[in-house]
Amino acid sequence: MKPFNREKFLLYMLAGIFTWQASLFTFGVVKCFGTGGREACPNLGDRYENTVGIMVATTLALLGAGAVSSVATSKKEDPTDSIKSKQAYARTGKVDE
Repeated sequence: MKPFNREKFLLYMLAGIFTWQASLFTFGVVKCFGTGGREACPNLGDRYENTVGIMVATTLALLGAGAVSSVATSKKEDPTDSIKSKQAYARTGKVDE
């Protein structure tokens, strides 16, 4: 079984959010203009903007946090590496690379 790719999943989630919001907004515009135009739904654009902004910000924050944590874990050194190199130097007088 393949390991779970968090970044790929979050990018698919971001694309899904855009698709869902675009379809929801299109449905809302069609319904509002069918029932009375701009007077029936005066704040539709503002609501759409707020909803999309929150969803995108949340997904990008998760994506950014995942990228930062993966970089941080990949740069951690094994504490036994320095001990092993010191022991090798003590035995041979050479530094292992």
